Amino acid sequence: MIKVVDDFFTEKELNIFLKHIETCDFVFCKNENGEHFGHKHYFNLNNSNEWLFKKIKNTFFPTDSLKIHESSFAGRHNKDKVLTHLDNYADFNCIIYLKGKELMYNGTGFYNKKGSLDRYVGFICNRALFFNGKNIMHTDLQALGHSSYRYTLNVFYVKENK
Repeated sequence: MIKVVDDFFTEKELNIFLKHIETCDFVFCKNENGEHFGHKHYFNLNNSNEWLFKKIKNTFFPTDSLKIHESSFAGRHNKDKVLTHLDNYADFNCIIYLKGKELMYNGTGFYNKKGSLDRYVGFICNRALFFNGKNIMHTDLQALGHSSYRYTLNVFYVKENK
């Protein structure tokens, strides 16, 4: 199941993030194969951003108990190679598109159980996606067509043991 919500943030909330990504210190990131896939700025839950995590929970999993595994701002323009993957370290992903050209190939693609890329979610600023990244194979679409550098807010969740 893939949930998509457009206009996730209010204009005021979105502007907080757009201003913040301009001042973040991003670090290079590599996948498990050693391939560079973008830049990240990691952050943790604190008093000033608690509202963000509550908003994600209330929108996507109000009755489930999930724990934040990792949260970051990410920058990416993966125009050379499709990097299909599962996120084995987390159960669920929340990706919120923040800044970039509103193009189909700046978005995210999802594979069916037969291994075919069959669902495309195009990049629209302020669009939020929530899905099971451990069980749904996915990729950015940037290597498949016209795209640009994009910024996203990513939060990965794990099921909380009770």
